[in-house]
Amino acid sequence: MIFDNTNYDLTFVHLNDIHGRVNGENNSISFPKLFTFLESLRNNKKNGKVFLIDSGDTLHGTPFANFSKGESIITLFNALKFDYVTIGNHDFNYGFNHLKSLINLQTYKTLALNLIDKNNNTNILPYDIVTFNKFNICFFGLLTPETYYKTNSKNIINLEFINPEESVKNLLNNLENKNIDLFVGITHLGCDKSTKTINQSFNLANAFPKIDIIFDGHSHTEIKEKCIVNNTLVSQTGSYNKNIAIIQLKLNDKKSKWKYKLINSNDLDNYENNLYIENIITNIQNTQNSISKTTIAYSKFTLIGDRESVRCKETNLTQLITDAILWKTNSDAVLINGGSIRESISQGYITIEDIFKSIPFNNHIVTKKIKGSNLKEALENGLKAFPEPLGAMAQVSGMRVVFNPNNPPYKRVSEIYIKNNPIILDNYYNIAVTDFMSSGGEEYTSLIQGENINYYSSVEDIVIDYLKNIKIEISPQIDSRLIHKIY
Repeated sequence: MIFDNTNYDLTFVHLNDIHGRVNGENNSISFPKLFTFLESLRNNKKNGKVFLIDSGDTLHGTPFANFSKGESIITLFNALKFDYVTIGNHDFNYGFNHLKSLINLQTYKTLALNLIDKNNNTNILPYDIVTFNKFNICFFGLLTPETYYKTNSKNIINLEFINPEESVKNLLNNLENKNIDLFVGITHLGCDKSTKTINQSFNLANAFPKIDIIFDGHSHTEIKEKCIVNNTLVSQTGSYNKNIAIIQLKLNDKKSKWKYKLINSNDLDNYENNLYIENIITNIQNTQNSISKTTIAYSKFTLIGDRESVRCKETNLTQLITDAILWKTNSDAVLINGGSIRESISQGYITIEDIFKSIPFNNHIVTKKIKGSNLKEALENGLKAFPEPLGAMAQVSGMRVVFNPNNPPYKRVSEIYIKNNPIILDNYYNIAVTDFMSSGGEEYTSLIQGENINYYSSVEDIVIDYLKNIKIEISPQIDSRLIHKIY
């Protein structure tokens, strides 16, 4: 595909936040069809040099990815002939040591300018310079500093994430005399309002007009039209491989003439599935199906777990999950974050695969001795954005929380009841949380102070066990546990 009859020097194909989606799930772009499209781009000389780029949150999020701890995705990225990727916060979910072993399997390069490995034993590059038609192109990668609390802290021991602005400033200074013609950032920063401005991609573009293109991810934003921020073109495709972005340019032309288009699966209808890529996926799935297709329950109703719902309200799925954790741990109460749930489960038979798709992060449960005042602070954190969506959104079982959303953040919670009794701020309670939150994930820093009591298996395993052993009547209704009162 080209946009017109122009002979372009460069064509970039950009993906971000696919979260393990490769097989056309929910009308996303399937990798077999994507490969055919890519090869057509590469074989048409009018497109010039084609670069295939991914901006992170790639290796985790579906059973297809999770069962192999990301290796299945690496296999496919190698086959699709990727050129450059950066790392998303969820790409650390299997731990940094495992991530390094995956990177060793790659035929493409991983870039992360602001990642400091204190052990200095990784083959992640800060940047890479290539020369094409006598033009020097510098590709560099950037990770979000939110990684400190948007993956489990145990996954990033001995890692440091430098401020993106500082990292780019140093890069530009160091390469000042290298005659770089094009600076291309591959970033996992995002432009979400909940992200500090200094860590957003738009802020980076405003601060450094020398950056020509930013291929961004993290906030799941669909940039549908060409977006120029202070002389920098910024691309982001949304999420889950629903779209890919195509950027084409002539190196001697002004940036206003660069071409940008977001395309979806419908745009690729005329492209055939590539049999080679199909076979790779089939062979991997065949090794997984004996486990993933096992039926564990039946529901007459859809279990609501979509991103837009679980990040701003209670649903029947969030309550099923927290009830399962309460059943397993016999704790006083349960608190998890809505962002840990990613997909709804359709009416009908529920399989292990459904649970893994919906709860993809392999977070384990820990019970902690939490002081009432620290629990209140945690709930304030989980309700600070309500009714706006936020990954930290509190989802609970075993307690009721009364709060006023008109009050300022962190001053909203007025009443907390555990087992129908109001909590006493100086008393301690046995609270079940994910290990991710226990170590301060999603800014639940008040939970760090609690004493660990017991450790349990992953959330998805607990839910599977619950559905297998407890006959529950799934309902579309919810039992209001987060009660917002305006007064």
